[in-house]
Amino acid sequence: MKMTYWIAENLKGDKADAIIARTKHDCEQKVIAYASPSEYRQPVKKSFLYGDAFDLFEMATAKDGGRGMG
Repeated sequence: MKMTYWIAENLKGDKADAIIARTKHDCEQKVIAYASPSEYRQPVKKSFLYGDAFDLFEMATAKDGGRGMG
């Protein structure tokens, strides 16, 4: 299976400060709602493949935020 999402990275913060959404439009709207657009990069589309729910869970909970994510 394939998971696709959009991410706007914080220019001055940690990776955990990034804004993530299902669509580009939602990502842009969250940036406007939560912060100043000048604090974030433009949203970028990311995707990764996983085999099943356990595979997805394992990737998401692995060391350093997941193996092979995005």
